[in-house]
Formats: sequence, structure tokens, C-alpha cells
Amino acid sequence: MVGKRVIYVILIVTILTSPVIATGMVYISSDPGDIPLYRALSDKLDISLSEKRGDNIILALDLNYEFMNKSARKTLITLLRDAKRGKTVIIGLNTLRSLKIEIPQTLNILRISVNFTKDGILVIKPKGRFKFRSFGYDSDIYGTVIVRAPRERILLNSSGIPVLIEIPIGKGKLVIITINPSAYYLDSKNPGIVEFLISVVKYYSGRRFPVKTAAVLVFLGVGTIYIAVSSSQSADKIRKSLKLVPIIIGRFMVSPEDVLKNSTRKAIYSYIRVRGYTTINDVASTFSISRTNARWHLSVLKRAKLIDETTVGNTVIFHIPGKENQKKAIRDFLLENKIRREIYSLLSTGKSLSEIARILRISKSTVHYNIRILKEYGIVGEKDEQK
Repeated sequence: MVGKRVIYVILIVTILTSPVIATGMVYISSDPGDIPLYRALSDKLDISLSEKRGDNIILALDLNYEFMNKSARKTLITLLRDAKRGKTVIIGLNTLRSLKIEIPQTLNILRISVNFTKDGILVIKPKGRFKFRSFGYDSDIYGTVIVRAPRERILLNSSGIPVLIEIPIGKGKLVIITINPSAYYLDSKNPGIVEFLISVVKYYSGRRFPVKTAAVLVFLGVGTIYIAVSSSQSADKIRKSLKLVPIIIGRFMVSPEDVLKNSTRKAIYSYIRVRGYTTINDVASTFSISRTNARWHLSVLKRAKLIDETTVGNTVIFHIPGKENQKKAIRDFLLENKIRREIYSLLSTGKSLSEIARILRISKSTVHYNIRILKEYGIVGEKDEQK
């Protein structure tokens, strides 16, 4: 009897408290040049690459306005909204510049003034809870920004120039890193900038629970103990009802032969057949369902062997089974990116890496990075990379 009640304690605590104590991190990017920094961070942090902002900490370090289409620019509008609702939104210089272009009136309402400038080499050193290797940042190349706002809190500076600023917005925070970490890391691969960003994330993810949250957890804990050990009739009813959980969940299980009887799932399958591939975020957006439901429908289709999945970089794509279908799906997915598609097109005309960088007005490292991706998945050959 005691053993069963211990199980009840574990089950109830897991179900009731996990949504409260969960702290997730998401990294939002606008172009392939952001990915090397994301990969370096993901080696050390539990962070996902996504456009969906369901997590408590959002890193939007380098949202470059020039690389964002009309739909992607909506992300900029929602960043401040996310902060207002209680999230911690961490942005870099380029994202702040994009915000100023897209929603200058909102920054004015919040009384956030920005002045993009250059100030030579900034030696950024660790301080207090921010522990990392010092590094020199050339603001003449990568830029910096002076930010002023009511109730701003400067957490870190370099020779009197603020590098890390926290601005309270609504229930949350807008954290501004006044340098361009993605471009700097892309060119230098300096581990100091990675350690710096990790220290910033840990500073916000490692904070104590708010008083209200702690009170809720205490209340849930007391209630859980009562349900587990009490011999009262009401507690006994709750324990019995928990036994029905597997039965209730089982009602939503669908056998493979009936997978296409569900109208949404049938539509998703037809969509994949026509388009050639999809992702969880794509299904959620196209069919106006949650990512959880999208993942469930795709897993049912995969279990029935109607579709297959392939990991490309940090994204799982779903496609019709078969090697040729897989190859086409990977190619279409990689070339969906506008910059990468233009690089591929120019490569096919015999243009060199330097020529492509000049024509597209992007760095050589960005061109090289994209060519390496195309080569890795067999879209271009060895000769293309060596041009």
C-alpha cells in the first residue's frame, strides 16, 4: 500500500508541477550565418532552434532585417509582446536595428533611444556572476549601439560603454547585448563570446522562483502528500481516478490502418505528397494546430510507414519514403532559404566565392558556410566549394 502511494506522489507532482517549473530556451535566427553560434551554444545549453516562442528565455541575437521576408518580420513585432507577457528576451545589435526599422513608434512609446556607433576595440571582461574569458571586440568592424531607457540596469560594461543592459517591460525583461555576437563569432570563432552568452543565459535561467510560484509549489506539495497518505474518502476517490489516466490516453491511440480517417491527418499527408516535405513548425502553422498536435499526427503517419523523417542540420523534415524522395526533400528544404538559393544559382553559372559575396553583399564566410552545407548533403560538388 505504501509503495503504491509513493507512486501516486511521483505521478501527481510530475503532472501538476512540471508546467510551473519548466524553463526552456529558444534561439531564433534569420539567416544561415546565425547557425554556427547556435551550434556552439547548443553544445553547452539545452536550447532549441525555432521560430516558435513557447519558452521562457528567447535569444534573438542577430535578426537581420535584410534577410527577413514579410512573414518573418512579424517575429520582430512579437518579441516585445513576449517580454511584456513575462518572458526574458535577449537581443543583439542587429535585432535592435531591425526593431528600430520595423516598429520605431513602439520603441518611442517605451522611451528606448538607440544610437548605432563605432568605438574601436572593446575589451569585454568578466564581472560578478558573468564568468567568461575576456575577448576583444572590434566595434569599428562589427558595430555597437548606445541604448538609453527608463529603469535600465547596466549589468556589464567595457571602459564605461554598456555591453549588457536589462530593461523591464511589462512582466518580463528586454535584455540588450550592444554588440553583434553572431558576426563576430562567425569570423573569429572566439570561445570567449560563447562563454559570455552562456553566462548571460545562466544568469536569467538560474534565478530563484518568484514568491507566488514558490507559494503555488508549496500548496501543491502539501496537497500531494495529503492525497498520498490520507485515508479519507475524498483522497481515495482521487487516487482511484488516477488509475483511469492510461485508459483515457488510450482512447486517443489510432491503429495504423485507420490513420487517414482523421481529416486533419489526411490533409497533412496530402500536403506532404504535393510539397515533398514538411516540418513540425510548418504543419503547425499551415493547419493552425499546436506543435504537440503536429508532432503527434506526423508520428502516427510515420508509424504507419506513410512518411519517413530525416534530420537536416538541426531540423527534422518529414517526406514520402524512398531514397529519391528523401534526396529531393533535402534539396528543396535547403534551397528554400533565399540566400542559399541565390548562392546555388550563382554557383551554377560558374561564379567564384568572392564574386558571389560581392554580388549578394554578404560576407565570404557566409557564402563558404552555405556552400559547405550544400556540399554536405550532395547538392553541390567538391569543385564548387573550391572555387
